[in-house]
Amino acid sequence: MEIRLLLSTLVSLFVVADPLGVSSVFTVLTKDVPQKEQRRIAVRAATTAAVLLILFIFAGQALLNYMHVSLPAFRIAGGLLLFITAFRMIMGFHDPDQLRSKKSAYPDHSNIAIFPLAIPLLAGPGVMTVALFFWTDAKTIPEYTIVISSIIIIQAVAFLCMWGASRLGRIFGPSGIGIIARVMGVLLAAMAVQFISDGIKNLMQL
Repeated sequence: MEIRLLLSTLVSLFVVADPLGVSSVFTVLTKDVPQKEQRRIAVRAATTAAVLLILFIFAGQALLNYMHVSLPAFRIAGGLLLFITAFRMIMGFHDPDQLRSKKSAYPDHSNIAIFPLAIPLLAGPGVMTVALFFWTDAKTIPEYTIVISSIIIIQAVAFLCMWGASRLGRIFGPSGIGIIARVMGVLLAAMAVQFISDGIKNLMQL
């Protein structure tokens, strides 16, 4: 049971966080930054994202209770957010050409470790939603530990992808990374529909 939960959590977080896609964003945003500074930015981005996600899953349930929001309602809203994220991945809103554009959503590169790398890419609404889904479904200490460990593992993978972004770029190329991001977007869209479906079913049973 724990192994299945671990695999499910890791795959879900990997799909929505999209470390390979983030690495291509990282390459564009740090192309004029010294290598030592690139490593510092990657470490800070991954660490910030992990801390934010862990804080969110601890406080998220209490926040929902305080706002009188049921878990089924949150699943529906989270599913909609995930679908928007999936749509952006499929349409290539984080492609290098988009980021180089003067109309880019990230014109300020002065603190890129926090924005956009940590938020909204590595710890955006979609990632927070998935993490909270698994956290609220957990019932035992080993299951809670698995969720936290999965968050840390995925952010460590994200760091490695950013640190090795140039190598990944040579292996997959811009087209390869774009294709992978779009396939993950399709998978994420399917996950989003499933979350919405489960939320509606549970809401009708209340």
